[in-house]
Amino acid sequence: MRPHPRIAERREREARRGRLGKGRFDLLVKELVAVIRLAFEAGATATLFGLEGPLRAGIRADLCRQGWGWMGADAMAREMLEEAFRAVRATRPGWDEGQPEWTIHAGMLIERTRCARCHGPLPEGHHKFCGTVCAASYNQRLATRKRAQGEKAVMLATRWI
Repeated sequence: MRPHPRIAERREREARRGRLGKGRFDLLVKELVAVIRLAFEAGATATLFGLEGPLRAGIRADLCRQGWGWMGADAMAREMLEEAFRAVRATRPGWDEGQPEWTIHAGMLIERTRCARCHGPLPEGHHKFCGTVCAASYNQRLATRKRAQGEKAVMLATRWI
């Protein structure tokens, strides 16, 4: 079903400007907030951020279908989700909390049988690394990733296995 001609015209104008009208933006954010809360409260997602990827992709795709360029649509989707997460008071965990080692800080233990870097068997008395070379290398790479910003951080995170 095609939208009313005035609605279609308004959406075309928004696509050319690369900006949503305030009323439409606020309405869409309100709907996002409801979806995020509903999914979290129903246990469908483990965190308030659980639907971030699918929601961003869906919003971006809808905007692209309305005539937006990909970059502008992605930026608008990101902006809408940031506003929705602010509204539900979602706070992102720190970088450390996203790492497997965080379980140790949280009081849980990981029983390892393999080196965290080279995946070789752990010698008797070693709990994470097979030796000092693996420990130093692993910790250096981790420090480099922590210091990285922006695109460099993405590149390092996706390259390191």
